[in-house]
Amino acid sequence: MDEQITKHIAVVVSEDEMTADLFLGMVEDPDAYNVDDIIEYLKDVEHIVAGVKPSVIMEMINQRIYGKMVTVATGAPGVDGRDGFYNFQFDTSPSKKPKVLPDGTVDYHNLSLVQSVEIGDLLATYVPKCEGRDGYTVKGKVLPAKRCKDIPPLRGKGFTISSDGKKYYAAVDGKVELSMGQLNVLQFHTINGDVDLSVGNIDFKGDLEILGSIKEGFTVKATGNITVNKLIEAANVEAGKDILVRGGILGGGKATISAGGNVYALFIENATVNSNNCVQADAIVNCNVNAFSDINIFGKTSTIVGGKLKANRKIKTRKIGGEVGAATELTVGIEPDALATYHKMAKELEELNHEIEKVEKTIEMMQSKPKKDDNLLMQLIRTKVELTADLYKHRSICEELQKRIEIGKYAEIIAEEKVCPGVIINIDGHTLHVDEEYTEIIFLRKGDKILSKKLQKD
Repeated sequence: MDEQITKHIAVVVSEDEMTADLFLGMVEDPDAYNVDDIIEYLKDVEHIVAGVKPSVIMEMINQRIYGKMVTVATGAPGVDGRDGFYNFQFDTSPSKKPKVLPDGTVDYHNLSLVQSVEIGDLLATYVPKCEGRDGYTVKGKVLPAKRCKDIPPLRGKGFTISSDGKKYYAAVDGKVELSMGQLNVLQFHTINGDVDLSVGNIDFKGDLEILGSIKEGFTVKATGNITVNKLIEAANVEAGKDILVRGGILGGGKATISAGGNVYALFIENATVNSNNCVQADAIVNCNVNAFSDINIFGKTSTIVGGKLKANRKIKTRKIGGEVGAATELTVGIEPDALATYHKMAKELEELNHEIEKVEKTIEMMQSKPKKDDNLLMQLIRTKVELTADLYKHRSICEELQKRIEIGKYAEIIAEEKVCPGVIINIDGHTLHVDEEYTEIIFLRKGDKILSKKLQKD
C-alpha cells in the first residue's frame, strides 16, 4: 500500500486482542482505499490474521465512512467442553427433614425414607462428554477450550445396563439409592398390617416398612430404615439407619427405640429413645431421650414435658416444662469426665503405639537370626495381636469422644416460647435449676456458669 495512503490509516487492537478497529482518514481520491490492500496492511503491519471482516471494510470504502473507528476484526472465545454425566431418575439426595406446614403443624406423611422402584424401571442415563472448541484472538493466538472427559460406569448392585452402556435399569423390586458413588437397588420388606401375634417379632436385613402399628411386647429389628405408618406401642424397635413413626410413639413406660441414624415421630410419650444422630418430633412427654447431635421439637405446639433429654449439641423447642409434678431435665454438651476420659485414652493410645513398635522391631530381629526360638517368636506375635486389639478398641473410643467434643463445643438449649420453673438445665457438667419463668430464651455455658440470652427471632 502507498505510504501516502497508510498515513491516513489507524488501527486499534483491544487489550485482550479480541477486536480490531479501523480508522480511515479523509482522502480526495475515492479509489485511494482498496479492500485487498487494507487486509494485507492489517496482516503485515498490524499482525491481524484472524476474524477479519472484508464486507465491513468494503462498506467503509463504498460508503466513505471516514474519521470513525469501525470494528473490522473479531476474535472468538473458546467454548469449553462438558464432562460426561448421569441423569438420575430418582432423588439422589433426599431431604429427611420434615416440612413445617403454613399452619405450624409438621408434615410427616410425605417424608419417605424409601424411594422404591420396580423391575425394569429406568434408574439413570449416561450422557457422554461433549468436546469443546478452541477460540482465537485477532492476532491468531489460540484460546484453548477446557478439555473434557468421560466418567466411569456406575458400580453397585441390583441393576442391569443397556448394550450401549448408557442406560441403567432396576433388576429387582426394591429401594434405590446412590451412596458413596455406588448405585444400589436394595430389596426391602413391607408388613401390610400390624406387627402383632399374626406376624411375630421381626429381624430383617434391609429396609422395613410397616403399614400398621407395632403392638405392645413385640421386637422389630432392621439393618436399614424402619418406617411405621401408625403407632409404636410398648415395643422394642432397633434400626441400623433411621426410624420414622408417622403416628407417634405411645411407649407406656416400656418402649425402647434405638436408631443408628435419626428418629422422627409425630409425638413421643413414655418411651426410651436413643439416636446416633438427631431426634425430631412435635412433642416429647415423660421420656428418656439420648441423641448424639440434636433434639429438635418443632411445630405449632412443640413441647418437652417431663423426663430426661440429652444431646451433645442442641435441644430446641417452643416450650419446656409446665406439667405439675413432671420433673424435666435437659442436658447438652460434654461432661468434664468425658473430657478426662478422652485425654486418658489418647495417652494410652500413644503408649500402645510405642509398645507395638517395640514388639514389631523385636519380631523382625528374631526373624533375621539364623537360629530362631520359635516359642519366643510365637509369644511375641501373640503379644502384638493382643496389643493391636487394644489399640483398635482405644482408637474407636477416642474417635467417638473426639466427635462428641467437636460437636458439643457450642452446646445450647433453646426455648422459642418459654421455660417453666422447676426445669433442670445441664450444660458441660454445670447445672442450673430454673426458679422463674423465662421467655424466648437461649441457655449456654460461659466459663463455669450457665448464662441465658434473649432469642433473636428471624
